[in-house]
Amino acid sequence: MSREGIEHALNRVRGELKRITLNLADLEDHVGHRMLKGAALRGLTRERWEHAERHVHRLWTTYDAFRRTVEEATGHHGQGGGRPSDQVRLTFLLTGPCLELPLEKAPLHERGLLDTDTEHITLAEAVARMTADYEEVTEVVSAAETAWNSLHPRLADLDSLWREVGTLSDMIEEAGNERDDESLRSELAGIGDTVRRDPLSLLGADRRVDTSGMERLRKRLEAARGELRDALRMRDSYRESTARLVSAVDDLEAALASLRERRAHVAGRIREPRAIDVPDPVPALRARIDAMDALRSRGRWRELGVLLGETQAAVHAASDDARERGENLEGLLERRDELRGRLESYRARSVRLGLAEDPEVAGLHDRAHRELWTAPGDLRAATVALAAYRRALEEPGVTETTQDRTTPGPDASDGESDGGVSR
Repeated sequence: MSREGIEHALNRVRGELKRITLNLADLEDHVGHRMLKGAALRGLTRERWEHAERHVHRLWTTYDAFRRTVEEATGHHGQGGGRPSDQVRLTFLLTGPCLELPLEKAPLHERGLLDTDTEHITLAEAVARMTADYEEVTEVVSAAETAWNSLHPRLADLDSLWREVGTLSDMIEEAGNERDDESLRSELAGIGDTVRRDPLSLLGADRRVDTSGMERLRKRLEAARGELRDALRMRDSYRESTARLVSAVDDLEAALASLRERRAHVAGRIREPRAIDVPDPVPALRARIDAMDALRSRGRWRELGVLLGETQAAVHAASDDARERGENLEGLLERRDELRGRLESYRARSVRLGLAEDPEVAGLHDRAHRELWTAPGDLRAATVALAAYRRALEEPGVTETTQDRTTPGPDASDGESDGGVSR
């Protein structure tokens, strides 16, 4: 190799040594690398880290040999290196197989009698090998860092929730829920152990972190916290809470009584209310309130808080249901009035067409009129009769004698509708 070639090659390997040294120092200081080295790993993470550690060991072994060779070449060049023998030595150091590295021992059945335990590679081959080893290591370190960055904040939130649940439980001083609390504690401990010791088991091939287990536990902890908060409120304001609940049930009972009267009124005019019954949830709700009194006498505040929340939700649901049923009843009367209006409109049209006295048309009118003005009327039958009456007025050859023809708009719905209001 010429002097210029030696200068160029030496400058290149010096630059490579500097960059490799800096990157290896960064790897050693990387938080993910330190955590993997310091953690008592298990499972998939331990398996992958043990594989990566073999690459780390080979990386440093190769690096040390690479550094010594570059330093030797630099020193030899600094001493002059102008003689042909010096150029030969530098050419060998920079391009020849001058790095001696230990070989991993092969199994006995794979060894030959004359096999050596060392190998010789060039500086370029050493750089290629270190690059491959570095990529193997950083892939595992990066994956672990990704998992930990996603999992540790969630784990901290779960720990905080668990501490809050414990504080609230201590404030209530209630026995009997140790099994539930132990289940939460055990699940949290299991998740925490996985996050700290085997985070890669939660990392998918797409590098997305599986947090579904943590999310399920979070919901359980939040539910437990909500139960305990309700329990505290019940303990501190039982009379006020139950008084409001009793008042709400009384209001519901009155609303249902009014609804039954309204249903009877509508049923006297329309047959459809048979499909709009009025259930009576009040006895079951009052039984729940009695059960709350029994729990209070035994100091079961947590169960009491749960029962309070369930009963409040049941009262709200029953009130909404009663309101919806009332709207459906009113809808039946509105539908009847709408059909009556259309019948009058069709009657006026039949007069303009000169068909009012036609026996067939008049019979259709009388049929629809009877269904709409007879109590109780049948809205389904009235709708069908009204549709037949309308079609008779629209048969081919029938024309109006005035420009004031009244025609149902595109939104008219008196065709084959059943005329009722569905639940």
